[in-house]
Amino acid sequence: MNKLIEIMSFMNCKGIMLGHRPDNRIAGELYESFSFKKVSEEVIDGEIVRLLQLP
Repeated sequence: MNKLIEIMSFMNCKGIMLGHRPDNRIAGELYESFSFKKVSEEVIDGEIVRLLQLP
């Protein structure tokens, strides 16, 4: 994940958006540990959507 964030930052991307199933707590905790924030409290198309803003 660190390498992906590094590459995306190098490519001047403004953010990384991803989703995971609500019952996948391990994925949610992993993404939160990398500072991904929930886009909405609502489940969208069956997934929790998260966004990491890049500098």
